[in-house]
Amino acid sequence: MQLWWLLVVACSVLISGNAKLIRLAGGAGNTGRVEVYHNGQWGTVCDDGWGLEEANVVCRQLGFESASWSRTMAHYGQGTGPILLDDVVCDGSETFLTQCSHSDTHDCQHTEDAGVDCYSVLNNVRLAGGGGNYGRVEVYYNGQWGTVCDDGWDLIDANVVCRQLGFESALESKSSAFYGQGSGTIVLDDVDCTGDEDSLDQCRHNGLEEHNCVHYEDAGVVCSNTPNTLLPTTDTPSSLLPTTGVWNNVRLAGGGGVLNNVRLAGGGGNYGRVEVYYNEQWGTVCDDGWDLNDAHVVCRQLGFESALEGNSNAMYGLGSGPIVLDDVDCTGDEHSLDQCRHNGLEEHNCVHYEDAGVVCSNTPSTLLPTTGYITEELTTLLLSTSYFTEALTTLLPSTKVPIRLWRWRVDILNTVRLAGGGGNYGRVEVYYKGQWGTVCDDLWDSDDANVVCRQLGFEFALEGNRNALYGQGSGPIVLDDVECTGDEDSLDQCRHNGLEEHNCGHHEDAGVVCQNILNTVRLAGGGGNYGRVEVYYKGQWGTVCDDWWDSDDANVVCRQLGFEFALEGNRYALYGQGSGPIVLDDVECTGDEDSLDQCRHNGLEEHNCGHHEDAGVVCQSNAKEIRLAGGAGNTGRVEVYHNGQWGTVCDDGWGIEEADVVCRQLGFESASWSRTKAHYGQGTGPILLDDVVCDGSETSLTQCSHSDTDNCQHTEDAGVDCYSVLNNVRLAGGGGNYGRVEVYYNGQWGTVCDDGWDLIDANVVCRQLGFDSALESKSSAFYGQGSGTIVLDDVDCTGDEDSLDQCGHAGLEEHNCGHHEDAGVVCQNTPNTLLPTTDTPSSLLPTTGVLNNVRLAGGGGNFGRVEVYYKGQWGTVCDDLWDSDDANVVCRQLGFEFALEGNRNALYGQGSGPIVLDDVECTGDEDSLDQCRHNGLEEHNCGHYEDAGVVCSNTPNTLLPTTDTPNTLLPTTGVLNNVRLAGGGGNYGRVEVYYNGQWGTVCDDGWDLIDANVVCRQLGFDSALEYNSNALYGQGSGPIMLDDVDCTGDEDSLDQCGHAGLEEHNCGHHEDAGVVCNSVLNNVRLAGGGGNYGRVEVYYNEQWGTVCDDGWDLNDAHVVCRQLGFESALEGNSNAMYGLGSGPIVLDDVDCTGDEHSLDQCRHAGLEEDNCDHFEDAGVVCRVFDNVRLAGGGGNYGRVEVHYNGQWGTVCDDGWDLNDAHVICRQLGFEFALEGNSNALYGQGSGPIVLDNVNCMGDEDSLDQCRHNGLEEHNCVHYEDAGVVCSNTPSTLLPTTGYITEELTTLLLSTSYFTEALTTLLPSTNILNTVRLAGGGGNYGRVEVYYKGQWGTVCDDLWDSDDANVVCRQLGFEFALEGNRNALYGQGSGPIVLDDVECTGGEDSLDQCRHNGLEEHNCRHHEDAGVVCQNTPNTLLPTTDTPSSLLPTTGVLNNVRLAGGGANYGRVEVYYNGQWGTVCDDGWDVTDANVVCRQLGFDSAKEGNSYALYGQGSGPIVLDDVDCTGDEDFLDQCGHAGLENHDCGHHEDAGVVCTVL
Repeated sequence: MQLWWLLVVACSVLISGNAKLIRLAGGAGNTGRVEVYHNGQWGTVCDDGWGLEEANVVCRQLGFESASWSRTMAHYGQGTGPILLDDVVCDGSETFLTQCSHSDTHDCQHTEDAGVDCYSVLNNVRLAGGGGNYGRVEVYYNGQWGTVCDDGWDLIDANVVCRQLGFESALESKSSAFYGQGSGTIVLDDVDCTGDEDSLDQCRHNGLEEHNCVHYEDAGVVCSNTPNTLLPTTDTPSSLLPTTGVWNNVRLAGGGGVLNNVRLAGGGGNYGRVEVYYNEQWGTVCDDGWDLNDAHVVCRQLGFESALEGNSNAMYGLGSGPIVLDDVDCTGDEHSLDQCRHNGLEEHNCVHYEDAGVVCSNTPSTLLPTTGYITEELTTLLLSTSYFTEALTTLLPSTKVPIRLWRWRVDILNTVRLAGGGGNYGRVEVYYKGQWGTVCDDLWDSDDANVVCRQLGFEFALEGNRNALYGQGSGPIVLDDVECTGDEDSLDQCRHNGLEEHNCGHHEDAGVVCQNILNTVRLAGGGGNYGRVEVYYKGQWGTVCDDWWDSDDANVVCRQLGFEFALEGNRYALYGQGSGPIVLDDVECTGDEDSLDQCRHNGLEEHNCGHHEDAGVVCQSNAKEIRLAGGAGNTGRVEVYHNGQWGTVCDDGWGIEEADVVCRQLGFESASWSRTKAHYGQGTGPILLDDVVCDGSETSLTQCSHSDTDNCQHTEDAGVDCYSVLNNVRLAGGGGNYGRVEVYYNGQWGTVCDDGWDLIDANVVCRQLGFDSALESKSSAFYGQGSGTIVLDDVDCTGDEDSLDQCGHAGLEEHNCGHHEDAGVVCQNTPNTLLPTTDTPSSLLPTTGVLNNVRLAGGGGNFGRVEVYYKGQWGTVCDDLWDSDDANVVCRQLGFEFALEGNRNALYGQGSGPIVLDDVECTGDEDSLDQCRHNGLEEHNCGHYEDAGVVCSNTPNTLLPTTDTPNTLLPTTGVLNNVRLAGGGGNYGRVEVYYNGQWGTVCDDGWDLIDANVVCRQLGFDSALEYNSNALYGQGSGPIMLDDVDCTGDEDSLDQCGHAGLEEHNCGHHEDAGVVCNSVLNNVRLAGGGGNYGRVEVYYNEQWGTVCDDGWDLNDAHVVCRQLGFESALEGNSNAMYGLGSGPIVLDDVDCTGDEHSLDQCRHAGLEEDNCDHFEDAGVVCRVFDNVRLAGGGGNYGRVEVHYNGQWGTVCDDGWDLNDAHVICRQLGFEFALEGNSNALYGQGSGPIVLDNVNCMGDEDSLDQCRHNGLEEHNCVHYEDAGVVCSNTPSTLLPTTGYITEELTTLLLSTSYFTEALTTLLPSTNILNTVRLAGGGGNYGRVEVYYKGQWGTVCDDLWDSDDANVVCRQLGFEFALEGNRNALYGQGSGPIVLDDVECTGGEDSLDQCRHNGLEEHNCRHHEDAGVVCQNTPNTLLPTTDTPSSLLPTTGVLNNVRLAGGGANYGRVEVYYNGQWGTVCDDGWDVTDANVVCRQLGFDSAKEGNSYALYGQGSGPIVLDDVDCTGDEDFLDQCGHAGLENHDCGHHEDAGVVCTVL
């Protein structure tokens, strides 16, 4: 800045009266130390409180537009005069610095002198009338381009212009309007540069617009012909400058230089090898002297905030071009790399293995917005980034101009806007020849619209509009016949007639609708159609404040989400408080907008709210209402409401994905079954939908592809079974973790009565909602009275249930309560991190702390020395005051659930970096370690022998993406740094990676143990135990992210491995890959016994130790056995049954619930905390073979095969005898063995030989309890396969309780009809072991028991969910959903066998429960009891509705069911050889059907069907040529061709229709 300009400023200041003169010293023209003139001398300003507001006042006072930086700590050197001002506080509106609040006294030194960096007035310079590197010099001032007079113009002045434009130097200076006369104002005259200036306005001149020239004196230049600004930098959004120049060369003031093009190669978006563009090619930077300061400059130049690391040794691979820079030495404040000290261009002593790299913070600098509108605030932001002048706001004061980052080239029509519409839609206008013009709609289509939208910074176009939809423009028509391919970067790259060449009028102006800025909206904290409104902005989810929130606003949200309209707009964080930014406030929609950001609001992130004001909505479920008819609350025929009536859906193409959409639309979690062929009865209205095809992501059925016409009958009406009647639970009338308990039932929210309500019940609710546990249970409508129905009463939970409807209760809507008794809960306010929720974005992670990078070193995946990342390196934590609260914070920060131990005295070795923290005192609730009290960073009195450590629980917290993946700020960050295991347990499951905002899977092509090791190490485990393929842990539902993964094993994360490319694959989800990782005590073994039994030993601190038997029981043994890969335990042993161990005793007082994945998840006294000796070593016997079968023979004889490691194998006959055979036969359900066979009597098997030298006592319950060589330890071949012949009377005919005498055994074996004998001889034995459900469906109906040769009912006196649970388990289901009363499923007709039944819930059969006595009752059939069982049968029991194996018969085929139809009709299936098979229809008639129906408990058959009327079965065909007389009790008593002897196909499967009385 020349003296003349300072004199002008000085005069204006003196005129103002009390102002002090001001100047900048020690810097360049627009930067320096702030000095003020007072009492005849210059003095400085102290930096106490000095910030950008104060700097802005200084810069404006000096004539600059604003400040780009406020400088402290004598950045521009120490002054020498008095310190005149201190504690300066400006609000930004002042004209002079002395108008700001300040103190005239101070407590400062000159080391605190304040400084500023001001924006240059003339920072935009261009060359006009010439070519890329030559032309007339023009500068942008006061909103227009002007020229420079050639008075005194020389090569030194030209050098400044060329360098400002990014060229190296000037070749010539031109005068006398050599490149034509300009037309704007003449801005500068008598320019006199020294040559060192960074921009033209730093040179001496007459003053702005002070001249005695005309345009024939316009100055020009010729610059060196290698301009670096031909390759624009990523952080200069020059597309906003209104210019027609093809190459308007612009740079950042104070930056520029030869090397302004920098990129990262060989890595990912924010990390890689540093490469610079020089001499028309990319080259590298040598790592000599490379450090974090150098990396900071590169990262800021690329648009990131800062660097996390500076890397060396070609970490990201060897470059191939020249080595451009060496010995780079940056201070860290430079704007670009070539401003740093270095050896000189291409002056080096390096090779490419020394190529430098960086890891930049993965948050791009907030100074570089990529989309948005130019508001007053954003204009300021832009001016701080790319040194734009007032031109932008002057030319476009009221236009919303979406911003986009610089593209590879600058276009003629690089300024585009939308007019006459809203933020993301309107008439397309382009800036040409200094004014806005329109585009004609001839040939206008979606490809053209896509280019416009992308040019404006949107992702794509939703519509391309014609016929001046957004009103007629008034300027020139600039383009016509536009033909874009869709890949262009800007509109003028598309084919067109030529600029202003057209045959159009403005009634043909083209328009577009672009994807919105806030186009991603979701509902969180609620259900499918209700919840807290959240919008996605700046890479994270944020909320909307409820100020002015009403139904108009809610309608816009609901329509944006695909619903028809809103039912409610909610306030006061009804669905819980969000945790991200508050993005919108004072939203005022008219209700007609297409998206929320089209509504009036305060501005993005402009609010005066807290999260207790988060807005919510309840949306109407869909344009067509939907219901289930003809079934129970969660099952039925699908009906939709349209045009005033209910209609059905045809089952053409109906499957589980379509059923899922229906169930989710109704508020259920998902579907368990899709039903066809009018399973729930035929509807009577119109058939409204046919050929429905859903992909599973839809929120309502009508969003699925479908046909509104049909070719169906009501016999094809579709139905669904939805999971869990009461799976939707919410808290109302309170806050996020407390409130009135409400459950969703029958399409509305209802309450729970507080009768019997306690903390155990509250725990179930809180866990169902995703919290860890309950703190309190509330009664007496503590959180206000509800208004809906009262759904549950007398709730009685054991505490182990997963949802409220699994608890005992009085029945749905069965109560004697009023709403003044509504129950409530207070849940622990830390959600259960073991229960991942789909609506928890990773932006909720505590990433704001100074020390948010924590790791464990010197140990294993979940234990080690605590290290924190600070000042570019890892340091340790001193153990002074270190305890379990501190350890808990570390473990949770790392993604584990809690800490097992906090260690001291450098247990995991001494660290080598700085000691960052000391005297840490956490309460335990903090999110990160630096939120705890401590001495201060690097303030300590410790040595590394005091380094603190932790042992964390080995179950990664699946709620937090940083559990599965290192914190995204760590140096090992990759594109796919979020990895998790799904569909399994803590250390095993399907591999899923997080990419592009969603979880996806990995294809198993080429998947092996090396790849699995990388995944497990990335998750924090030591290594992998197994790699799995073929979707072992279930099929994923997201995209398939990786295929052909090929790891070397040394990688830190999966995306460092070779692969086919992101989302490049040829796979389906049936090929999803999985892993089993090691889990602190993940190594468990059995010693001193055999393959499945022995002393329990765990690996800890590099040696094997034992477990003490104090409190050791079967639950503990189950966990060990499952951890070892067995299904369950048969025994938990104590007293060192398998010998004394010799190592440490690692665990004592183990107390498992039985559900844990590994032993260290169980409660225990602490690692190596015990009061035991080795004579108390615990042991187990694990169950190996739950599945045993006879093959190659008949129903009761054959080759013995056991199921092991996923396949069937045989037993060698070495030592095989009758005792061994007895065990097999009893395990199969027979009473005893007749023979034990050898020498492969029933043919040679083909699988592995699993057992050899079996030696049973004969009393064992299963073969794996017998002594043997070990699993797959043998010296046999298959001609030695063992076999058995079992007694042909299944033992299930014998009572399972009571005593069997020799006489009774003889009697039982002589007859199969022994009910009377059994009743007479053993009145206390299990008499009622045959139970069925009648009058309902497969899993619900009237309870009937078989007694004295006929079916009878159970009276509902005292009938409750405990009784129902026993019935359902007895029938093979897992548990009951409801116990029904009042003959809900119709009145029975036989005797009433039981009354006043009182089960505890743990009984195996109904007659083990307390009751009045057989046929002792005071009831009638209108009191017949019923049940609804969970509709997923217990996989351990046959899935028949009635386990007919309990019927009094000796038949092999005593299990019969109807499939593919309804309760009384369907395909006949019989259970044989461990699976269900069909019956061939050869000779099938109503006589045969009568036998089947009577066997199922019906009176008779109405029809016998053939030709697979109810669909083709898939198992074996068991019977053919069935010929019954009609008197038989069971099907296998009829004549037939022999078991599995047939000449049929499944198209001949037989069926029946049974008569229902």
